[in-house]
Amino acid sequence: MAKLVGLGDISPRNASIWLRAAGMAPAPVAMKNLAAKWDLTVRHVHNVRRSVSLRLPATGTVATRAPAPCPAVLEAALAAVHAQLDVGDHDLRQDATRALDTLAAQMRGAPVPRSKTRPQGSAARSRGYRLRSHLKEHVERLPPEATSRYPAPFLAIGQPLPASLIPLVPATVHSGSRPPDTDWLAGLLHDLRDAHSSKNGRAAALTEVCLWALAQYPASPDADLESEMLRICAIELRQQSARMAAVWAAQRIRQLQGPYVPAALYAVHDEAIALRGNGYHLRALHVLRQALEDAKRAECEEAERHLITCVLTSQLVHVALDLRHQAAPLDALPLSRSYFDFSQQAGAHFYLPAAARSRFETEFVLATDRARRERERFWIPASVRRMYDTTDEIIRASGSEMWTAQWAILTMQLGIGHRDSDAITAAAEEFAGFVSTVPWIRRDHPAELVHYNLVRNRAVKANPTLDNRLPPL
Repeated sequence: MAKLVGLGDISPRNASIWLRAAGMAPAPVAMKNLAAKWDLTVRHVHNVRRSVSLRLPATGTVATRAPAPCPAVLEAALAAVHAQLDVGDHDLRQDATRALDTLAAQMRGAPVPRSKTRPQGSAARSRGYRLRSHLKEHVERLPPEATSRYPAPFLAIGQPLPASLIPLVPATVHSGSRPPDTDWLAGLLHDLRDAHSSKNGRAAALTEVCLWALAQYPASPDADLESEMLRICAIELRQQSARMAAVWAAQRIRQLQGPYVPAALYAVHDEAIALRGNGYHLRALHVLRQALEDAKRAECEEAERHLITCVLTSQLVHVALDLRHQAAPLDALPLSRSYFDFSQQAGAHFYLPAAARSRFETEFVLATDRARRERERFWIPASVRRMYDTTDEIIRASGSEMWTAQWAILTMQLGIGHRDSDAITAAAEEFAGFVSTVPWIRRDHPAELVHYNLVRNRAVKANPTLDNRLPPL
């Protein structure tokens, strides 16, 4: 299909319609729904499917089911399908993602997640069964480590522009049968870059417009332009509660530019956060290890290579903490210490606050595990307490609102461990002050509010008198 579209024999729209009608897309769509989505008749959709099928070559071998994959391979396939679902049809995104969560638990042999928001109606239940059956076949079709796991843009996001985004696109571009002009695409990149840097609230909508615009091309219009656009899109998608579409965008950059350019390596940082935020810790570990090897051959100056190494190592420490209760092949404690030492020696002062926080957070998490395992009261040695004071000075001297707000949440967790109500209240007030005075934290980083409320609930559970002193956000 990718070859036929690249040769111009099939349009991206017809390829997208055929993939959904034939059940090859991650989320299936009925013909009548496809017709309504593209403003066509059911007969037209049927004719498109038939005409495209006639152009496809006949298969030479019968497809067979692969044996049960190992956990790492299964997680890679589930992450790939999840990324395609998140970047695909807006209407099916929520239902398909919920079905994939259930399917992932079943395939891993884990308890099926339950939620109060799970639909209880018979129509919703039957739709969930159909989606799980379709997604299971789609996961089993993916060979391990295949580049086809992340296809060309039209295979994943070839769809009409949502109605809410139509005002952002000129009528000549939206209604035209040809792909947008590259000059307009360059202007769209300028608007996206400006919205991302100024944090004016338009970046999320422009990200969706960029993905739609790139999907109109049968092949990449300009590898450098598309890579730069997807790099910013990956950051925005990661900030939106770690959306899995950031994984797709990072992999697409690697397809366009190769694994050794700085843009591809920086995008791995956002890819790893999205994978961790959705529970794909083994996949995040594999991606980060590969990226750190690629960074040794990166096509950049030595100073930037050191910065890239700091960026990737910061996420590797978090992955080590995520896997600390498993038979993880890496230890978080020496890794966090070497990360801090390397950031100092390499002169990567921009990431020094993150490295200092990572070192203290690792000590804090491991101390919490020790107290729970040994059934003793939480405590940290004097050296770690001095480490907290040093980290506090470094973060506050950086002037970063985001890092200071995240540090306030970690200070709340430390106060819970020490049972210090005054420290918890002061840290909560500081975070609430940042949210009220810096509007883009609430708008562009909803995960931080979720994290704060989780920590607040823990504090109130330990001390109910804090319920009135800690504002819920």
